[in-house]
Amino acid sequence: MSPAGQEHVREERPGAVPKAPLRRSSFLFRLTRLLGFSEHRCPVCGTPVEDDGAGGSGPEAGMLAHGLCPACARALGPYVGGRCRACGLPLPWPAAGQPLLCGDCLASPPPWQGLALYGQYHGPLRQLILRFKHGGKPALAFLLAGMLADAASCLPLPDAVLGIPQHEDHLRRRGYNQAHELAVALGLLLSLPVRPGLLRRPADSPHQTGLTAAQRQRNAAGSFQAADVRGLHLWLVDDIITTGSTLRAACAELRRAGAARVDVLALARTPRP
Repeated sequence: MSPAGQEHVREERPGAVPKAPLRRSSFLFRLTRLLGFSEHRCPVCGTPVEDDGAGGSGPEAGMLAHGLCPACARALGPYVGGRCRACGLPLPWPAAGQPLLCGDCLASPPPWQGLALYGQYHGPLRQLILRFKHGGKPALAFLLAGMLADAASCLPLPDAVLGIPQHEDHLRRRGYNQAHELAVALGLLLSLPVRPGLLRRPADSPHQTGLTAAQRQRNAAGSFQAADVRGLHLWLVDDIITTGSTLRAACAELRRAGAARVDVLALARTPRP
């Protein structure tokens, strides 16, 4: 378990990501002064945050280093309840002993081998992801990537990391791909190669919001194209797992192209309605 009591979905293995906490830094505070702003505000709740120069350790100190207020830093701790070890779906009972599988994953196991998931898609974590994804705040990628790095301490290090790709038309409309920004930040944090060219999305499929699980699965099928990834161990990064249909399609294509292993990393999992 991590220092905050996070329950990982896989056992730690040799070569796994170290759990060193992020160091306290006043960079954000110095930057706001340099740009002429009178104060720095928490990116989640907007509360003014002062740089007291205090040190610290552990996940909360790492979040404070990224300019969160103390209350939001505490609220953004990792999820510690029961969940499916394959897809991360929150379960109504704690996982004791052998990790559990939900009914969907028992009937149709996902094509990835490992899963690293930080939390549930609600509360401050949801607000932070929405600001990052839709609020034009790509700089939040480093804070969020620190959460992914903490969750991924249960996984062996890969040969390369990449985000779920977007079609060029979608990318043009939004301006940036939040999954790619997360992958780049994670690669910098852990000194891992980032190789977005290994997976493409040649077709602009309809938006997934509002679709049922079956519709999402049909929508994602055949929408990815992988390069030659024979023998590679890859980390595939996304921000949110809703039904897992997009990640299933992407992982299946990477495995078809010869990947030896694909692990999925995500910030949050939506609970089943």
